[in-house]
Amino acid sequence: MIPLLRHAWQRCIARGQGVDQPLTRQEALDAHQQQLLALARSSIEDLYQLIERPGFAVLLADASACVVDLSGDPALLELALQCGVRPLVQLEETVAGTNAVDLALREAQPLWTVGEEHYHLQLRPLAFAAAPFFRAEGDPVGVIALLMGAPDAHPYALGMAIATAQALQNQLRAEQLLAEANDQLAELYAALEAMSEGVIFVGPHEEIRRINSHAAGLLGVSVRSVAGRPFVTVLSPPPLVYQALQERSELVEQEVLWPVRKGVSGLVCALRPVHDYGGRYLGALVTLRPTQSLHRLVHRVVGAEARFTFRDIIGQSPAMLATLHQAHLAANGSGSILLRGEAGVGKEVLAQAIHNASSRADGPFVGLNCAAVPRPLLAGELFGVEGDPLDVRHQGRPGKIELAQGGVLYLEDVEALPMELQTGLLRAIEMRRMMRSGSVRVVPIDVRIIATAGSDLERHVYEGRFRADLLARLSTLEVVIPPLRERGDDLLLLVTHLLGLLGERLGRQVALEPEALQALQVYPWPGNVRELELVLERALSSSEKSVLTLDDLPPGIARGAVPLDIPPIARLEEHNRFSERDAILRAGRQASGHLGRTAALLGISRATLWRKMTRYGLARDDFWTGFVK
Repeated sequence: MIPLLRHAWQRCIARGQGVDQPLTRQEALDAHQQQLLALARSSIEDLYQLIERPGFAVLLADASACVVDLSGDPALLELALQCGVRPLVQLEETVAGTNAVDLALREAQPLWTVGEEHYHLQLRPLAFAAAPFFRAEGDPVGVIALLMGAPDAHPYALGMAIATAQALQNQLRAEQLLAEANDQLAELYAALEAMSEGVIFVGPHEEIRRINSHAAGLLGVSVRSVAGRPFVTVLSPPPLVYQALQERSELVEQEVLWPVRKGVSGLVCALRPVHDYGGRYLGALVTLRPTQSLHRLVHRVVGAEARFTFRDIIGQSPAMLATLHQAHLAANGSGSILLRGEAGVGKEVLAQAIHNASSRADGPFVGLNCAAVPRPLLAGELFGVEGDPLDVRHQGRPGKIELAQGGVLYLEDVEALPMELQTGLLRAIEMRRMMRSGSVRVVPIDVRIIATAGSDLERHVYEGRFRADLLARLSTLEVVIPPLRERGDDLLLLVTHLLGLLGERLGRQVALEPEALQALQVYPWPGNVRELELVLERALSSSEKSVLTLDDLPPGIARGAVPLDIPPIARLEEHNRFSERDAILRAGRQASGHLGRTAALLGISRATLWRKMTRYGLARDDFWTGFVK
């Protein structure tokens, strides 16, 4: 007796197991046993037909050594039944003693048991040639065994059992791979449908292998109607895409005009050839997305968005509060907005604040300085350029109007627009659609315009250099931003705010001495807030002091400071009529043109000062004689 059988007998003896205890049987096949029988049915039939001789039966048991199926020679089946072996009988060692079915599962290897090798008396008339089979992970699934009478045990029976078990393992592996492939295919289809862009897979013979619903929607077709049909005849791709498909070359994202049922659709298309590991061409993957989605992506990448809000605007003066009130009303409206004000007052900051407070806050904020772009390039910048569909070197590009789709187009210095572009802009505003330069394709637009202009815009209209109807369209809502010199104590708030921002940037806190702050107050700031910011930034960058003095300010600003301990100029009533004009000039120059400070030095009201200046023919510019602006 081989060692495995001897150890099995020793286990049975050790547990006090009788050699004639009855075999147990369950009532019916459970779900797992039914699945096992369905899996092995064809292999059992093939094995039985291969034997084609009496005296054999094929037995199938599950991983617990329970007989699931028994079929073969009727005479042998009758003998097995007399020995207690039939479907649903348990051949596990604790019940049926030592036998090849249980032992093959325990030892995970094919085994024989013949006649007297069986521990149980009932099984000794029989012979078992059993081979286990397993899943890919190594878990046992069951046992396939050839059953014979003990005197008729055939030496080749174990080999046939082993071959059948191997076939069952291969079948299990194939079914597992098929299930995994089906799962992966289902996941792939779900991923294709969940993608935000259209996807088409074109086979090696240019047939449509797969198209997701997003691509079908972009091209105006149904998935079922085009699947399996020729890509070129059904979807009519643009020449650039067709050329890349024919040449099996990669097409990096290009904006193309794709013919659809209702005309043409502007799409961003990419094509990539697909090969297997051996280099065999499998087809091409085509991706599609609307041009608007690419524009939104560009906005996020390059920062075409408004950063400032109304909370970022510093000002509590009556003039500024009135401006902010008008700006809030403009934000709640839907018409075009014209911002008026001197250079440097913060028109773009206010435009961004209006955008962020409006219903278009989630859309892009795209700016164009009409005076900064060379005139030959301005049309392309504003309306875009259509590309050549046959030449990848001449690609189209969208203009600022198209990029601002769903948001705001900020036109700075709009009076610099040439007359022909004014006409195109007016038509785009009125018709809510436009065409790129060199194109016949109409692009619907949904854009709100915020424009800025200088004080001489009306003169441009009067001289025929700017269209009056365009001005009317742009100024549906008009907001005037006051200059810094008319905002009173807002200058102190701005200085505090800007010093804080600049101090954070430089990593130190900075303050101004009283004389320096007074010099900033009396300076008229022709460059407004922008000039103030530049002056403070230059002062902090060129000095390491924590308190800035007059010496840190530009000479033109420092010279206008009035020493705090010098008494005011004598009151006007102390002068005769012939010296009043000189007194006003001297006070105005001492106050660097600041009218409020001039009036205080003379001891009169601002209104009286204006009246006196009118009488003597004086203007504010007269106060700057001898000073550097």
